[in-house]
Amino acid sequence: MWSALKTEAIILTAEPHREADTRYRALTPRHGKIEFIGRGARKGKAKLSAHLSLYAIVDLEIIRGARQMTVIGVERREAFSGLANSLEHRLLASAAGALLDKTVKPDFEDLDLYEEFLGLLRFLDAVPSLPLTRNTLLLGGFLLRLLRLLGYDLELTSCLSCKDDIVPLSFRWHDGRGGLVCTNCVLKFPQDWFASRAIEEEIVMLLRFARDAAYTDLLRPALKADHVGAFASCVHDLMRTHVPGYTESPYWHLIPAMEPRAIS
Repeated sequence: MWSALKTEAIILTAEPHREADTRYRALTPRHGKIEFIGRGARKGKAKLSAHLSLYAIVDLEIIRGARQMTVIGVERREAFSGLANSLEHRLLASAAGALLDKTVKPDFEDLDLYEEFLGLLRFLDAVPSLPLTRNTLLLGGFLLRLLRLLGYDLELTSCLSCKDDIVPLSFRWHDGRGGLVCTNCVLKFPQDWFASRAIEEEIVMLLRFARDAAYTDLLRPALKADHVGAFASCVHDLMRTHVPGYTESPYWHLIPAMEPRAIS
């Protein structure tokens, strides 16, 4: 049975399908992640494909068939010219979109997730070129917010075990359980917390800041490459442990130009 769907969407991926078609995946505010086919989108005279550029905000009209969805109408709302003119920012947006695509299941409806990704795109569209370590912090911050929206938020202020407030210089980090445990609980229940490890207070502060601050605020503090490296490793371990579908390759590897200085 055929049915029509009209929705706003952000185009996440576009890949060849059969001889001249394109398969798209897009994030929507009310229908989660959807996949649809653009018939003849790779032909030179295709009218719809010109509006279906990556990370554009579009109004879609889709026919839902028994096996797949096919786009029959599209109008572009916002094209992000700043992203189009910056290779660095396109790489960063591409990495964020790819990670979102890998970790969010189809039909996972979450308006907050849509708004979060849209906010990142608008930020990248407006911001000037940034140092490589700053981009690693930005992408890590997006992933921490993604973890929160997927139900895997970090505990960075209270002990995972006793729930008391964390005291400076008296805590350890546990990737598997997603947060901090106080030293007293580690000593009291060593069998439960044997996998916990030491972590510098500066890295904890960076995790809190990257997750909670506005993207514009992430441009302000001075950064040390070793601190950003430790921060990025924590984010990668959290994603690998808690999010099905996340790649084993560290997230900064999705942006090759960032790698040499971002993690040193």
